[in-house]
Amino acid sequence: MTTRQVLVSLFAGVWIGALIVAEWNPIAATALTMDWLVEVVRSPFDTKFILLIMFMGAGAAFIYRSGGILALERWIGDRVDTARESQILTWLIGVFIFFDSYTSTVVTGNATRELSQENRSSREMHSYVLDSTTSPVTTFGPVSNWIGFQVSMIIAGFEAAAVTASELGMTPFGLFLQSIPWNIYCFMAFFMVGLISITQRFFGPMLDAEWRSRSTGQTIREDATPLSDVSQDVGEPSEKNPSLVNFFVPIVVLLVVGLVSMWWLGGGYQPDVDIATAFQETDVALGLLYGAFAFMLAGFVGSLGYRTMDLDEAGETIIDGFKTMNIAIAIIVLAWAIGLAAEQVGTAQFIVDTMVGSGLPGSFLPVIIFLAAMFVAFTTGTSWGTMAILTPLAIPLGYELVGPSVLPVLIGVLFGGAIWGDHSSPISDTTVMSSIFAGSDHIDHVNTQIPFAGTAAGVTLIVLVLYGIGLQTPYVALPLAFVLTAVAVFALNKLDAKRKGLPEVMPTSEDIESGAVDVDAVNRGDVDGVDVSHDHLSLVPVVAVVVVLAYLALVFAFATLGG
Repeated sequence: MTTRQVLVSLFAGVWIGALIVAEWNPIAATALTMDWLVEVVRSPFDTKFILLIMFMGAGAAFIYRSGGILALERWIGDRVDTARESQILTWLIGVFIFFDSYTSTVVTGNATRELSQENRSSREMHSYVLDSTTSPVTTFGPVSNWIGFQVSMIIAGFEAAAVTASELGMTPFGLFLQSIPWNIYCFMAFFMVGLISITQRFFGPMLDAEWRSRSTGQTIREDATPLSDVSQDVGEPSEKNPSLVNFFVPIVVLLVVGLVSMWWLGGGYQPDVDIATAFQETDVALGLLYGAFAFMLAGFVGSLGYRTMDLDEAGETIIDGFKTMNIAIAIIVLAWAIGLAAEQVGTAQFIVDTMVGSGLPGSFLPVIIFLAAMFVAFTTGTSWGTMAILTPLAIPLGYELVGPSVLPVLIGVLFGGAIWGDHSSPISDTTVMSSIFAGSDHIDHVNTQIPFAGTAAGVTLIVLVLYGIGLQTPYVALPLAFVLTAVAVFALNKLDAKRKGLPEVMPTSEDIESGAVDVDAVNRGDVDGVDVSHDHLSLVPVVAVVVVLAYLALVFAFATLGG
């Protein structure tokens, strides 16, 4: 919290753990720290994961640099002519980039930024859509580097609890799959983006930002300081022969090869092994590695095949794609190391003994884990670091207090709480990236997003309290959360719009320019005559809803493989 530097802080945590183990000898502690770093990197699972991260970066660089994203922008540009449709489109593209949150922010932000500004969607709203779509989508996958990391954290939790998969009756990957329906915050955050974009019902500072943008054309606050664009990290898109093939084919190849590889590695080809068993027993890191390599290869072949770049440029794109993942890899390695450090000093056992002796009802443990994850992620600015710190504590604690049945709930709420902090913290890398690629003032982005993230988190807490009372099935809890979120959005919109004298449903810039909405009357507080409606059956929202429903169906089908 003091340095606001996640890499320095994670390394300090590892070194302090080594210092305790080395009986306060700083030289021995430094040597032990190096040993721990080597140990985690040499782990077969972790080594595969580092390679797949690099291949993901290279594949994403090809999608952008080959002109695939440029072709997509040109294809949809003429079909999107309102701020509402720009926001829905940004949400929709974010669904397609489900394999890495950094890549999703870069690609989606660049593809829709100019279109959003032309249609008078505020930069605050654009950055919110980016931020609250990318992480929730990638945490579910079904093929993403987030899944590999999250499974590696669950493995660390198994080791901290000193239990095996056979003793628990589930594998680490199977536990992750079972946790998906309990990651309520991520579902609510993702749902809220679509609900608010489609209905155009805003509240909090975002309501003011959108009214300013629609009524005056100022997509950014007058005295704001937009963060610079760092698209040079992945290079400029090729203008030679941009094709939609170079956008869609690599993503389809990643999905197909990744899922088929995990099925095959789990023995799915054997006649006596069903699909669910195959996915639970698979080598998830190796399956994702195969998918990531195929993803990069498809981008490479497509770039050469459509002559959007020559062989030298394609080689440079691979290296540049690797470079975009440098910070992610550094955080990952240190996150693994701090989990090992916590295991060596007995952190998990200490927490377990303390909590078990406190008499805490085990059914309310998910509430505590969710709040702890929110706090740690907000103060450190990293969701992955939070997962590394808390997963090795939560699994032993849940196992001792309640038993294996609570572990899917704990993992789901822990991952969701970590992502809430990542969305809300001004020092989070994903929050900063969203501000950069939306061209938004960073603090304006944080201030306008927190009420939305807080609403999703509030609904999650209500559901978790109900879980503690006895509502312990996700088939009731999750639908209830969707209903509560929709009610909260509409209620907060009505209250805030009435308090500020602004329209409940935000009009388009065309409505304002045509005189259908009297801006002067609204600014005087006279909103009685404002009657705004949007066509919910137009092409963009209909396509978005269909694609999102298909995506959610895929995610829940994926989750059922956990048993």
